[in-house]
This record gives sequence, C-alpha cells and structure tokens, in this order.
Amino acid sequence: MSSFLILYFIKLVLGDANMRAIPNLDQKARRFNIIICGSADLSEYNPSDVFQMPIRKGIVIGLHEDYTIEDIAKSLGVSEEEVLNHLKFLREAEYVTERNGCLIPTFFIALKDDVLRAKDMAKHIGKELAERYESSWSLIEETYRKLSVSHRFSFDRVSFVLVGAYSLDMYMLEEFAEEGKIMPKAPKRKAGCFYMWGVEDGMDSLGRYGMHLDEIGEYGYATFGGEIERRRRSPPDHWLRILLELMCEKSMADALTKFMKLPASERERTVKAINEITLKVLGEYEKRYYDSGYKLSPEAEKYLKEWLYIDEKLTPLTPIYTREDMLMIRDFAKKMSTQIFNVIYKNLNKIKDTFKKCKASRYASFAEFFCWLYHLTFTETIDHLIMKQKLKTPIHGYEYWIWKK
Repeated sequence: MSSFLILYFIKLVLGDANMRAIPNLDQKARRFNIIICGSADLSEYNPSDVFQMPIRKGIVIGLHEDYTIEDIAKSLGVSEEEVLNHLKFLREAEYVTERNGCLIPTFFIALKDDVLRAKDMAKHIGKELAERYESSWSLIEETYRKLSVSHRFSFDRVSFVLVGAYSLDMYMLEEFAEEGKIMPKAPKRKAGCFYMWGVEDGMDSLGRYGMHLDEIGEYGYATFGGEIERRRRSPPDHWLRILLELMCEKSMADALTKFMKLPASERERTVKAINEITLKVLGEYEKRYYDSGYKLSPEAEKYLKEWLYIDEKLTPLTPIYTREDMLMIRDFAKKMSTQIFNVIYKNLNKIKDTFKKCKASRYASFAEFFCWLYHLTFTETIDHLIMKQKLKTPIHGYEYWIWKK
C-alpha cells in the first residue's frame, strides 16, 4: 500500500483537526479551464477529454488546495469511493502523482488570487513588448510587402499572422525551447508532449489568443485568434466535423465516444479516411487559388465553404504562404525574438517572484508557469497593438491560412 493511502486511512480512523470544508469546490470546478501548449495524442488520456468531467477538475483543485479526500468528496457531493476511482484514473493518466506521501497535480494550477497576480505582471510586460513592436513597425511593413500573399490579401490579415501567430507565438516558443533556460521543450507526458495549466475564471485567464495547426502531405494549415468562444470552422478544427459524418452520429461527443470504442485497426482506417478527405480538399483549393477557372468537386466545395476558405462565388478567401514566404517569416520572427528576450530577461526577477507567490510553485515547474504567463503576456501585447490601431481584430475573431511545406 502506498504511503499516501496509509496516511489517508489513518486520518479516516483518527480524524484530522485541520480538515476544512470547501463549500465552493464544485463552483470553482465549473469556472476552471485547462489548456495545453504542445501536442496531445488522440487517446483516452487526452486532457480535453479527461477533464470534461467537472468532478475531475474539482479533485485536482482540491489537491492543489491541500484538502483531504473526505473534504473533496463532501464538497463535490459524491462518495469517497468515487473520488478514489477518479484519482486512480488521474494517476494512471499522469495528471496526479504522489510526492512525499501527498497527492499533487502534475500541472500548474492558478486560482483567483494567483490569476490576478499573473495578469498584472503580464499587462506590464505585454505593454513593453508592444512598444518594441511599434518601434519596429517599418520592418513588419517591409516583410509584408515581400510576401507573395501581399498581392492578394490586406496588411491587416497578414500582419495579424506575422506578428501574432509566428513572431509572438509559434516561433518564439521554439526560440525559448532552443535557448532552454526559461522554458525548454515541452515535457513528455502519457498523452503527448505539452505544457499544461488550469486556471479559474474563464478562458480569458488562459491566454486568450492561441494557434492551432496541423500538417498533412505537403500542406500545413492553421488558425490563430481569440479563444473566448472557440467556434472556429476552418481547419484544423474540422477533424471532429468529418468524424461526425463518418460515425453517423448527431453529436460530436457521441461520435468521439464511438470512435474511441472502435478496434485499433478501425480507428486507423477512420483517421486515414479523414486525412484523405482533408488532403483532397486542400489540393483542390490550391488549384482554385491559382486558377480561377478550376472547377471544384461538390465535396470540396461543400467543405471549403464550411471552413470559410471560399465564399458563395467560390472566391478563395484563405492565404497560401509559399515556402519562400515561410523563410521570410521565420527570418522576421528571428529578428524580433531578440527584442522579446531582452524584455523577458529585463523582467525575469519580477517574473520569478510572481511564480514564488503562486501556491502551485510548491509542486509545479517554473517553465510551466512561464508558458502560461507568456501566453497572457503576448495576449496583452496583441490587445495593446490593436488599441493603438497597429493590428486589427480579424473579422471572425481568428485568422486562418495554409502554408506549403
């Protein structure tokens, strides 16, 4: 028997004078959101599926708050046996572990006070970063003019991707990982390689802007933008919609459940079918993009309209960045990364002090905290640039594009 369970049963028999009730634990769980930075496998351990149940959120919050299993069960209105059953799965999924006889979350958690503290820090650094971008705006405009997409799409659309998606988000995270001192490569977990954090009080506290991307064949496709409602229609969020059709279900939850119950060989065939559909549609879109006379197949037209890649007149609405474009974007991001590193290291001691004040600092790594804080920070940077009318919020709340690998 583990040392944790021994201590648990001793407390159960003898009682614990320090036990506290958590009357609002269930409410906290419903205001608690979890996000990852990295790549998670499509498995039963995927965090988006694991934490669909509020009870599991309540359990990790309770552990974060140093509450006993008895208190957690009472607050959630369930039996201790049910809590222990969920704990067993959470440990198996590696979202909870035992350290020094205590169960603790394996990812960073921030409740209200810590969220406010981190957001104050992010606001300060984000404004400073925005000023660096403002002083480099001629470089941004120059880079835009060099890109092939500048002949088809406005500066507003391209600059949001150039500054937000690549310079502040994707390529900068790669720079941090390569530098290795502040935020190395995402840790390996049972469900993949990713940083992970859970915070109280809504998606806005997670870092409101995010990039979602995938690759297939010679194509990459992505979205970048606000995370408040998460109602994106273009790839890479199309996957479940195609799965819904293939599984012949009415809800995405039912389709995913049915998919997970399939034998491994059937799941592989289903994934292959989805990839084949996606690749075919992207290939047809590229032909239409460069040749207005190309006639789309009915299937491709249906999906491209749903993804907002074309309008009712079949006009291409989605930029395709060439390989040469991507090299120029990478070069721009590399130049701006020097500015970002300067601002971060200038404020690093304050950032570390903020981390030490967070309750999760006793079990979570600084790198995971920083990953969350940096997302809050570049959200503030983008919002500041929008306020100064340097960037413009995309019409759908997010920007979307394709690139050639």
